[in-house]
This record gives sequence, C-alpha cells and structure tokens, in this order.
Amino acid sequence: MRRLVRRLVELGHRRIVLLAKEVRRKPIPGRFEQIFLDELSSHGIQHGPYNLPDWEETPEGLQTAVDSLFDHTPPTALIVEESHTMIAVQQHLANRGIVAPRDVTLVCDDPDPAFSWCRPGMAHISWDSSTIARDAVLWAANVARGREDRKNSFFKADLIEGGTMGPAPMRLE
Repeated sequence: MRRLVRRLVELGHRRIVLLAKEVRRKPIPGRFEQIFLDELSSHGIQHGPYNLPDWEETPEGLQTAVDSLFDHTPPTALIVEESHTMIAVQQHLANRGIVAPRDVTLVCDDPDPAFSWCRPGMAHISWDSSTIARDAVLWAANVARGREDRKNSFFKADLIEGGTMGPAPMRLE
C-alpha cells in the first residue's frame, strides 16, 4: 500500500480514494487502511471521509458511493478492495463515460487470475496467497493447542501497473 500511494503521488495524484469494506473501516480503520491514510499524510495530503468513504455494501450502495465521489470533486485515483468490486466500479464508471486511465486511475488491492485476461491489464497488488494460507494454518494450529499467537505476518507484494493506471488527469480545479 505504501508503494502504491507513493507511485500514485509520483504520477500527480492528490485525490486518492480507497473503497474498503465496512469491516475494514469500522469501528476504526484496519491496519491496511490505516497504512493508506498514514501514507497520504506523509505526502502532505490531508485525509478524511472522502478518502475512505462509508458506503452500503450492495451493488446499489456501491454505485451511489461512486456517483457521489464523481459528482463534486472527482478522485484522480480509486483503490478498490476485492476484484469483484473493482469490476463493478469499472463497469459503472464506463457506463457514465468515465474510463481508466484517461479519467481516473483504478487499482485493485487484490490479485485475480481474471486480470490476466484483460487488455489492457488491470492495475493491482499481487502476492502469493500460499504464504497467507500457510500463516493462517499455523495460527489456527497454535490456537487449537491453546497457544497465544499474536505475531504479525508479512509477505512480499508487488504493484502491477496495468493499463488502468496512469498520470493524474489534468482538470480545472
């Protein structure tokens, strides 16, 4: 996430939004979401509800949230959690005539095998899911044995700059 926000800032983006599930936003931002907010701050970008908006997790709620973002101060970059949400966002924006990367950069924080079928490719964060699965199995085994396991797990992730990522569009503010 840090690398992604840094890259977006390098590309001229200042209005960066993360569409995250409610469980990742409330009651406080999750670790990944807090890293996003902290990285915005480190680049002098003030953040608030605009950057991590509240939305109802339904197709209609997602469309309403996306519409409200683009009605007043359109984001130059949208980071979308989960590939199915990314596809829904991209389709909804296309129906409004908003195309990535011409009008907005779209990046998914989730890898999906379907992205390799997209031309141009989808920008996303990629990682080896077997690492996460292995750590989850080890954690479950420790808990089953009555051992407390609160260690943080880290894994290597790569930013794949697909065809939905580009420089911030030039707009009159």
